[in-house]
Amino acid sequence: MLSNNIYIVGLMGSGKTSIGKLLSKTLDSEHVDIDQEIVKKTNLTISEIFKNHGENHFRELESIMLNSVSKRRNLIVSTGGGVILSSENISTMQNTGSIIHLDISIKIQLLRVRNKKNRPLLDVDNIKEKLTEMKNLRDNTYKSISNYSILTDNKNKKDIVQEIIDKLND
Repeated sequence: MLSNNIYIVGLMGSGKTSIGKLLSKTLDSEHVDIDQEIVKKTNLTISEIFKNHGENHFRELESIMLNSVSKRRNLIVSTGGGVILSSENISTMQNTGSIIHLDISIKIQLLRVRNKKNRPLLDVDNIKEKLTEMKNLRDNTYKSISNYSILTDNKNKKDIVQEIIDKLND
């Protein structure tokens, strides 16, 4: 069904990985999670990469992995939340597929991520403040680069996947 890739972008906790997996199953396409591919390739967790090598090194790995994945076709690609911090990454995604933005409110995002220990960017005293800061910095970019933006609050995964399919078929 796909001729190009579908890239799923959004803030942490928006459902990029879980929606990507379900969408790939529904469309009978392969799913690739950029963060998981980095973990496999480096044998380090994302937290270990941040701690031992810094965020800039992680962003370089993310760009390399995205570039590699973008050469393939018919993939559902779950990206990391910060993939949009690089204009090269944005161009890569726009030139090789459709971009779906999974939007999320701070309230729901906080419920989903507050007890997760594998979120190096949330190793701060005030998680809500950090999430708000990230949303303020990234939201306009997510929305402006995406073919479609879908608010995921109070929707189940199947409904979100169906909404993505409907938008792609319009």
